[in-house]
This record gives sequence, structure tokens and C-alpha cells, in this order.
Amino acid sequence: MTHLFILNSFAGTFDATPEIKAQIEALAIPDAVIEYTQKAGDAELIARRYAEKGDALRVYACGGDGTANEALHGLMGFENVALGVIPIGTGNDYVRSLPGETADYCNVDKMVRGTTKRVDLLKCEDRYALNVVSVGYDCEVADRAQKNKRLPLMSGPLAYKLAIVQCLLTKRKHTFTPFADGKRIPIARGFKSRMLAVAAKGKYYGGGTKATPYAELDDGLIDFMAIPTVPISYFAWMFGAFARGEHIDHPKGKTFILHQKCKTLKLDNHGEIKIGIDGEMFVMKDPEITVVPQAFDIIIP
Repeated sequence: MTHLFILNSFAGTFDATPEIKAQIEALAIPDAVIEYTQKAGDAELIARRYAEKGDALRVYACGGDGTANEALHGLMGFENVALGVIPIGTGNDYVRSLPGETADYCNVDKMVRGTTKRVDLLKCEDRYALNVVSVGYDCEVADRAQKNKRLPLMSGPLAYKLAIVQCLLTKRKHTFTPFADGKRIPIARGFKSRMLAVAAKGKYYGGGTKATPYAELDDGLIDFMAIPTVPISYFAWMFGAFARGEHIDHPKGKTFILHQKCKTLKLDNHGEIKIGIDGEMFVMKDPEITVVPQAFDIIIP
């Protein structure tokens, strides 16, 4: 079996790849290969190149959720492959929903000796998601944060915090209409637009926000949660409850937050819409999201 480690030295607030490489070399793993990404898309190309050889293959995506998603796309359609996520990126949300402690996923020895778990995937047009597909406010924040990072003396965390405020003032109102299993989902009474929506397999996104606390990795269903455009005065309360995963069952939240399980979800925006797939931004036209049950093997330490 080949153990392929794909290292993204650009993930996270500092480069943690030297530590991972040191672990790999200290273990002297037979048939271990280390490859580095240089630009977006490299993890997909590297994973596919090794998968095409036809040998039993374990790929360890060492980076953030975006690196793992790229590697996933490189492995789709191949047998005898499994993906391990070694979370050294910024968000690292997917492993929060996997069994065990997050720290164990950074232990190369435990990962190499680990078992596998069969999980569902989400398919959004021609793209797949391990964790979440999202639309609305949070996509605007992520997009704005990337632009803010280009400003002089702007750190990653500061760029994100600034984007939250900027988009709170200008990007809270969205007009997409969701259809779950073919049925139109009306907006909560008293609201005219939607703020955000998340279709999920994992419980967390956005760097630890527990948006979908009832999501399961292998139940064959999409966990769908949507919030209408609330007044800014609600935002401080909602932000805290949302981050902790308390928003769905909160007495106040129950009056306007939508939550349900489904197998298909269509987002009708009468045209193009910005959409986040495991944190990576795309623009699609009225996309449809489906669940692919028991689709892929994930390595569990």
C-alpha cells in the first residue's frame, strides 16, 4: 500500500508541514511518499496521479478543509483508496465531526495505523463536499475576507473580523428560494429575505461554528438549516447561539430558523448564486445539491 502525504505549506496561520514531515521520516513508513502543493488545485492533480497507478492507496491531506476537498476530487471514481485529513489549516472543521479527538488526526503514526469509516458526500452540480455547502452571508464574508487580506498590514484573523462587519452592513439580504425534496420551503413569517443557508454532512463550518448540530456523516440525508435576514439588533445574540449550536432549539430561534432533513435541495436564485463548497467559493446557476450515501472511505485514527 502506498501512503501519500500531500503537504500544503500555505495552509493555516503558520507552516506546520515541517512537523508533519518530521513525523513521517521518524516512522520510516514503507512506501511513504511526500508531495507538496504549490498552488490551488495541486492536491487534486497529485492525488489523481497516484490513484491512476491502480495500487492500494491512502492519501493524507495535510492542510485545511480546502486541501482535503481537492484531494477528494482527485480520488473520486477510484477503488482501493482512502482519504485521511491531517488538520493543519485555518478552519479544520470536518475533523470536528469525525470520531475521536482532533489532536489524534495530527498524529501521523495513529493515522497510518488507523481504520476507515464509510461516509456520505454531498454533490453540488459537478462538485463534491465532505462537509458543507453554504450560500448567503457567510459566503460573502469569506469572499470579502480574501480581498481584505490583500490590504497592507492585514492579518488573516483581522481580515475575517473586518469582513463580518462589512458584510453585516451590506450583504445580509439574499433572495434564493430553497426546494427540499421538490417542495418549496417558504420563508419564516414576517421576513422578506434570507441571510444564509447551510446544507451539511458535518456539524461545523466557518472555523468551529456549530451550524448544523444534528448533522450525521452517514445517515444518507442532507441536514439543511436556513436563517432569514434578521435585524442587526438580533445579530449579537444569534451569533453566539449559532456558534455554540444552540440556535435551532432556542425558544427565540424556533420562531424563524428553519431546520430539516432531506435528500435533495435546489436553490432557486433566478440565475447565478455564490456558493461555498467546503469553504471554497464558486458561482453556479440555480444549483441542486444531492446526497451520495456511503460514498467514500475516510481514515480514522
